[in-house]
Amino acid sequence: MSPDAILLAKAIVSLQPSPDYMKDYVFPITLAFFSALLGGMSAIYINRRQDLRNITKDNFIAANETFVKAHGCLNNLIAIKANYKHITFDEPLYRAFAYPTMLVKKDEVAFNPSTLYFIRPIPTANKPFPQNLIWHIKHRILKMEVPSPPPEELLYTWRNVVRVSAMFSNYNQIMEFLVTRNELSQLAKEKAREVGDFSDQKTFTELPKILGRQLCGGFVDVTEQAIALTDHVIIELHKFLIEFPAIASSNIELKRIREWGGLPTYTNQQPLFLETIKPMVKPNFARLAAYVGISEEEARARYTYRDWEKPS
Repeated sequence: MSPDAILLAKAIVSLQPSPDYMKDYVFPITLAFFSALLGGMSAIYINRRQDLRNITKDNFIAANETFVKAHGCLNNLIAIKANYKHITFDEPLYRAFAYPTMLVKKDEVAFNPSTLYFIRPIPTANKPFPQNLIWHIKHRILKMEVPSPPPEELLYTWRNVVRVSAMFSNYNQIMEFLVTRNELSQLAKEKAREVGDFSDQKTFTELPKILGRQLCGGFVDVTEQAIALTDHVIIELHKFLIEFPAIASSNIELKRIREWGGLPTYTNQQPLFLETIKPMVKPNFARLAAYVGISEEEARARYTYRDWEKPS
């Protein structure tokens, strides 16, 4: 080979780059790996964020539907009570006849307590940034135990879902009372026609004998049950509408569904409404006990529904 050819070959060889394993092998493989890892992590993050958003939306809808359902129940009971709030006397049998017949639906208000599973013993969402940061440091980083109120204290709040369930169950019970009372009222009024006008005391004393012990006692019993339970549930529904939105919001991350707004709030200061929600005059428990066939103490316990208030 001529010297010129040798020089040309060396020149060509010198033009070839020296091998760079980092650039040629390590970097492409690493780039492909981290690209796949980043894509996977991004997909997981997006999916998790979407799942949390859907859960928040479901919780928001459940809380809102429960609020609307309670609002409808309260309006219905207020309309019912407006028809008999004129009863200011305490004679149980007079009260039973003065209580008008109510046209009510037998359809029950359905409530599934599991829809409010997101309600926690303590607030967990929508905290100010400083509080949220302190909570994160204490309970996520330092692993400090999250304090929880004692069950006795939660019992008297709307964080106790059993209380919410009892409220709707009692509403349905009122409707059952009214259906039964309508039937007994029709029977009692048919028999009462036999004594004519029973507005005077002498004729009124004969009325229980005309009705019979069973009909008279049942008529008085279901009427007083309906009156007492209606007062109780109205108070419960009113408190629920005022207090529940703040409790539900404390456990729903509303920032995830900003476009949905917030939960509704409730207030009603109309004089007629405030007058209607006041409890009715109590019956004469001694007379009531005699009609029903129980002791006066038993009558007071039977026709008195205690509010869910923490004992002082």
